[in-house]
Amino acid sequence: MSGGRPSGTRIAGTRVGDRLLITLYGSLDAMSVGALQTQLFDMAQVHDLIGLGVPVRQIHIDLAEVDFCDAAGLRMLLAARRVAEARKATCHLHDPQPHLRWLLRATQAADLFHLET
Repeated sequence: MSGGRPSGTRIAGTRVGDRLLITLYGSLDAMSVGALQTQLFDMAQVHDLIGLGVPVRQIHIDLAEVDFCDAAGLRMLLAARRVAEARKATCHLHDPQPHLRWLLRATQAADLFHLET
């Protein structure tokens, strides 16, 4: 792939203050979502443990590189929101592609997130 973009479905994350910044790449579908969800939860847990007493208060998920999302992918995003809610944190979705923005609006899930372009 050109431009240095990662291939396949992947997740990357980092912690900045009280923010957990997560970037998703590729397809959010039934084939990938189990592994991604486990990584997402593990990432939130690890960042809490090494957070030096500063809890995660914001989870930001960058969706700009997500090229496909089905119902299983949507369920994963909703699970991330539940994780945020359980931690008294907010969940923000950044730069969803038009197809994902449509899915979020059609299912009324967009109202559950801080949706940012």
